[in-house]
Amino acid sequence: MGATYWSRVENINQNLKSLYDYVEGVLSFLPEGAGWLRCRTPKGFREMSQKLIAHAITHLEADGNRHRSAAEDAITSAAIGFLNRYGIATFSQVNNRGHVDIYMKHAWKPGLVICGEAKIWRGVAYHVSGLRQVLGYATGRYPFCFVLAYVQSGRIADHISNLTDHLNSAVPEDQQGACTPHDYIVWGLVAQHKHTSGNNIEVLHAGVNLV
Repeated sequence: MGATYWSRVENINQNLKSLYDYVEGVLSFLPEGAGWLRCRTPKGFREMSQKLIAHAITHLEADGNRHRSAAEDAITSAAIGFLNRYGIATFSQVNNRGHVDIYMKHAWKPGLVICGEAKIWRGVAYHVSGLRQVLGYATGRYPFCFVLAYVQSGRIADHISNLTDHLNSAVPEDQQGACTPHDYIVWGLVAQHKHTSGNNIEVLHAGVNLV
């Protein structure tokens, strides 16, 4: 092949790179658009949902003085406002095999659904009851759900350490192996559970420090 052919290939590659750089630059000014595009796939929906959960935790903790003695439902209502973005619609007390504390779904893709349970921290056993609840709400069709622990007293690091020890020793609700720290949510744990559907479900346990 002659030099002319390779020159044309190089020009095409440069044009594609320029187009990619342009699109990336435009999307950098439109984070909502970029998030919306990512949420349209199961993987993207899962990733963006966890980012919204982390965002909600940050705001709950920043306003911890107001939530330190609040009821579970009141705290959850405050969190819901930060879980509606990128085409994700979030509701509380939706009837889905029971009344789900936090119900996240894609506005245009009905198969993308995430269930969450929220509990004031009253010890490991109470938290595990929330785990049992959220796995009961899940159908197994979507392999992710979460449990939030609202810590209103004591040291959250100690509570999460105790929870970790219990999950790894008791492996409740058919937990598959040891849990691992979440990539970026502090006081967050990730565990795999064999669901009654036969599928594995990943569960995020996330502590919220209101002390």
